[in-house]
Amino acid sequence: MKKHLHINDELLISYLLKEVSVVQAHQVEKWRAANTANEHRFEQLRQIWDSSKNFTADPNINAWASLQKVKQRAAMQRAKVVPLQNRYNWLKVAAAILVIAGCAWLFIKQNNRQVEFASQETVKSDTLSDGSVVTLNKNALLSYPHMFSGAQRNVDLLKGEAFFSVTPNKAKPFIINTGNTSIRVVGTSFNVKNKNGVVEVIVETGIVQVSQGQYSVSLKPGEMILIQPKASKPTKANNPDHLYNYYRSKEFVADNVPLYRMVEVLNEAYNAHVIIERKELNKLPLNTTFKTDDSLDDILKVISHTFKITVEQQHDRIILK
Repeated sequence: MKKHLHINDELLISYLLKEVSVVQAHQVEKWRAANTANEHRFEQLRQIWDSSKNFTADPNINAWASLQKVKQRAAMQRAKVVPLQNRYNWLKVAAAILVIAGCAWLFIKQNNRQVEFASQETVKSDTLSDGSVVTLNKNALLSYPHMFSGAQRNVDLLKGEAFFSVTPNKAKPFIINTGNTSIRVVGTSFNVKNKNGVVEVIVETGIVQVSQGQYSVSLKPGEMILIQPKASKPTKANNPDHLYNYYRSKEFVADNVPLYRMVEVLNEAYNAHVIIERKELNKLPLNTTFKTDDSLDDILKVISHTFKITVEQQHDRIILK
């Protein structure tokens, strides 16, 4: 029973710090091996201690320094003949510091962790911690914090296309970083695409500020901007159609849309390689609506009948001529 009194939290902490003698280390190891309850208690203390060493959330709280003061006080107590209960009170203080620091560190680490949201082969939506909703087109990747903190709400569109419906908060602007472009909003809805380094932003509601290097452009509803990697400055224009919205609306809405534009979107949506062979076909106006669950063959048949053109398959290419 006497031996057991030596195995307390103070000794276990000293053991973790490698500040024990060979005899004390042997006592701790023998005590750990005695039963599973002892080992479980030791592992719990070690996990809390490991977490608390990395805790840096509040610069005004230094768990390590606090523990050292406690250990010093405990060392002073060892020099005196005092009841075991009084010494144990100081050990409870040390354990409390470890638990508070460890739990706080784990809480902050959990809230600050980055979430990677990938759509792969399906369109996906997710709601962020501020209530903003993001819809990813196929094969897109977004990184964002589990919980927003600080003066801004920052996310990274690492690749692909996404539609953002941002919850208004004037105190905390919403920032999307993609490539070398930064998009800043307060509360609005807009589409962002990053394809091979080319960034396209189309605004549906609100005002969006797009920045690249020294250039900063404000976009209003119905406006878009195209940023080429090697272009001298971004190109701002009116958005000519609503085809960009196909992955959310589940429709290809062609309202007097030139054929070349429809082919661009079909190639993207179906991962196809459709080519217009004759230049005079490029600007043929298309007025119809297709569903995204229609097959590419069926859509091309309608286009073929509409314009009296031929659709020819050549290996991995589909040629309109």
